[in-house]
Amino acid sequence: MIRAGAIDIGTNTTLALLAEGTSDSLHTIKDSLTTNRLGEALTEDGVLPIEAIALNVNLLHELVREFRAAGARDVVVCSTAVMRMAKNREEFQRAVREIVGIDLQILSGSQEATLTYAGAVSALELLPNERVNVIDIGGGSTEVISGQGNHPGQSVSLEAGAVTLTKRFLSLTEPAEPEQITRLRHEVRSVQGNLFSPDVHENVPWVLVGGTPVTLAMLKHNLTRYQPEKIAGVELTIEDLDTMIGRFAGRHPDELQALPAMPPGRGKYILAGTLLLRELFDVLRISNGKVSERGLRHGLWLAHFGRMEV
Repeated sequence: MIRAGAIDIGTNTTLALLAEGTSDSLHTIKDSLTTNRLGEALTEDGVLPIEAIALNVNLLHELVREFRAAGARDVVVCSTAVMRMAKNREEFQRAVREIVGIDLQILSGSQEATLTYAGAVSALELLPNERVNVIDIGGGSTEVISGQGNHPGQSVSLEAGAVTLTKRFLSLTEPAEPEQITRLRHEVRSVQGNLFSPDVHENVPWVLVGGTPVTLAMLKHNLTRYQPEKIAGVELTIEDLDTMIGRFAGRHPDELQALPAMPPGRGKYILAGTLLLRELFDVLRISNGKVSERGLRHGLWLAHFGRMEV
C-alpha cells in the first residue's frame, strides 16, 4: 500500500488527487479542484505572465506541502494543453523545480489521452476484450480515445477546448450572440475531421470526463457542491445537452457563474464546453454517455505508483 499524490495543472483548473493503492487500483483520500486561470492569462502571442506563473507555482507548492503533511510518500505533477501552448513553459518548469522541488511533466496530446483513458476506466470492472470510448473535454484541448479493457487504443487530441473556444469566439464579459455561437460550432466541426472509422463506435459505451461533463452532471441533478459519488455514472443525452445550451445561451457569464452547481471560474466557459461536447455527439453519432469523476490525475497516479501499464 502506497499513499501518494498526482496533480494535473490544466488550462482552467488544477486537479489534485491524494490516494492510496496497491497493484492496479487506488482509493481516493482527497480530490480537489482549484481554478488556476492559466488559459485566461495566456497572451495572444503564447506567453504566460510572470504573475500567473507565480500564483500557480505557489498554489502547487501549497498542494504538495498539504499532501506530504498527510503522509504522501511522493507527488507527481503534470500539465497539458496550456503548457504545450506556452512559449515560456520552461520558465514555469524551472520555477516549479526550484520552489516546489518537483519536475513538472508536460504531456503530449497522445500521452494525455493514454493517461486519461486509464484514469477514466479505473473504477470500471471491464472484461479484457470489452470496448470503451472516452471523451475528455479540457480547457485547452479535447481527447477522444477508443480502448479495450484497461488498454487505450486509437486516440485523437483536438486543439479545441472550453477556454480556447471561449477566448476565440465568445466574450468573457458579455452574453453570447447567436452568430458567435454559430461560428464556434462551425470551428468545432472543422477541427474534428474524420475522428475514427464509424464502426469503431457502434454499440460501444462512452465515458465523459472533464470539467464540462462534471458540471453538466451537477446541474442535471441540482447538486450545490462537488460530490464525486453522485456524479459518477450520471447519463448525459443529446436532449440534456440541447436543454443546457438553451439554458446557457444569451445569458451573461456572471448569471451562469451564479447557478448553484457552477464551480468557481467555470461560468464563463460552460457554454463553449457544452457546444463542443454537443458537436462531438453529432460527428461520433453518440446518443448518450456516462460521466466519470475520474480522469488524467487518476491515470497519472496509476502510471507512477501502481502496476498498471499505461
